[in-house]
Amino acid sequence: MHMRDLFANDPQRFENFSAKIPGLLLDYSKHRITDETMNALLALARACNIERQRDAMFSGNKINSSENRAVLHTALRRSADEKIILDGEDIMSFVYKTLFRMRDFSDAVRSGTWTGCTGRRIKTVINIGVGGSDLGPQMVCEALKPYAERMAESCGQTVDLAVRFVSNIDATMLHDTLQDCDPETTLFIVASKSFTTQETITNALGVKAWLLDTLSDETAIKRHFVALSANEEAAMQFGIPPENIFPMKDWVGGRYSLWGAIGLSICCAAGFDVFQDLLAGASAMDHHFQSTPLDKNIPVIMAILGIWNRNFQGYPAQAILPYAHHLQRFSTYIQQLDMESNGKGVTADGRPVSVASGPIIFGEVGTNAQHTFMQLLHQSPEVIPADFIMVAKPVPPYENQHKKLLANALAQSKSLMEGQENSEEPHRNFPGNRPSSCVVLDTLDAYHLGLLLALYEHKIFVQGVIWGINSFDQWGVELGKTNAKHIIDAFETHKKIDTLDSSTAGILRHLTQKFIKF
Repeated sequence: MHMRDLFANDPQRFENFSAKIPGLLLDYSKHRITDETMNALLALARACNIERQRDAMFSGNKINSSENRAVLHTALRRSADEKIILDGEDIMSFVYKTLFRMRDFSDAVRSGTWTGCTGRRIKTVINIGVGGSDLGPQMVCEALKPYAERMAESCGQTVDLAVRFVSNIDATMLHDTLQDCDPETTLFIVASKSFTTQETITNALGVKAWLLDTLSDETAIKRHFVALSANEEAAMQFGIPPENIFPMKDWVGGRYSLWGAIGLSICCAAGFDVFQDLLAGASAMDHHFQSTPLDKNIPVIMAILGIWNRNFQGYPAQAILPYAHHLQRFSTYIQQLDMESNGKGVTADGRPVSVASGPIIFGEVGTNAQHTFMQLLHQSPEVIPADFIMVAKPVPPYENQHKKLLANALAQSKSLMEGQENSEEPHRNFPGNRPSSCVVLDTLDAYHLGLLLALYEHKIFVQGVIWGINSFDQWGVELGKTNAKHIIDAFETHKKIDTLDSSTAGILRHLTQKFIKF
């Protein structure tokens, strides 16, 4: 059946296939579904014990089976009066102790109370991390940039604090970031749960050398470096004192970590009050996910639609299309969150996955996407569902541009659904019947961003449960790290090249003969 007919036959289709909570609307009427489809998908979710698994996660059960860990990133945004006991300890005490330290430190940096070792005010904060220690806080800082400035103005705080991010081990990124920085006014946040991540520690050592080249006193480290890590000993060996270390726990995975210590750069950029609003929005979505029946539960609905498209329709990918300039890093963030969580080939108990698991995630902000890859979404034989993310409230005084922006988002969703028949000019024929969801936020502030991020977290969790996989480990990432260490060893000693495969060895010889000296 064609969605054109579904809409023509049911004037109430939008009302029947949409859901709303304060601050957020989900329209899922433009999917190839009927009431029968949704009832069957909900029955599948119940058969997979979604509610029991959800409750196990929130309760602190060790659902990350391959690492024997609890999954409690949601605890980072719970209220202080809620208790979670893990291995005999109330972890909320740890959560709020860390939050208060983040508040005090970020307030000191933003107000100028925290200075560099020469007494000058901090003007640049550089977060050094990779993966979840970079993508999440960077995305949030970009998304909340205008609100951060307004909040700072209303509080009488400075707004001339630049927050930057370094993730790539490519030295050009570090060089470009440091080019206009003054060592006396620069603060580095080293964000690494293990404090052994190769890219992060290599970059941290690089900036340490850069700093000490000007500020030769080793005590400068105490005023210009803080660490976000579960490995306090390694951070102290680097030279960072204990009072500058913000701890992490193994029950928070990297790609879910922006809600805790990894969010320190967000606090510095936007202020702690804004960060609290972000937590409050995520907490509101947590409560909706925990307490709402499955047929009205927005994360569950999005998840089972994804299962329908991936496993029953056979669609290989999912496009994330935020029609909001400040969400320009959102698609990349969701790419990691989804593909690192659900790009698995074995079930939680070690058996091969018998069906397709996580889709390929890609995206771009609108209207840029319309002039890059949307052609493929409209006319390719490959069908790719899309999520259109819109913000209702315009940024004054640009209401006219905002109307046109929203009109473009709605036009793309409508065109994918309806298509266009043109038998005389085949190149103008659009098949339509291509699914999309529309997620509409009231406004793009910290609270509503928290709602959106937690929505996708829970959607991905539900899909992992239905596929029977562990969404909270990432062994594929670890294999690459292990092989990189072997190759670095071959680079440095030149003795183990012959133990590598012929392709890797051949490229290494080419590099060492022409460009790299030992």
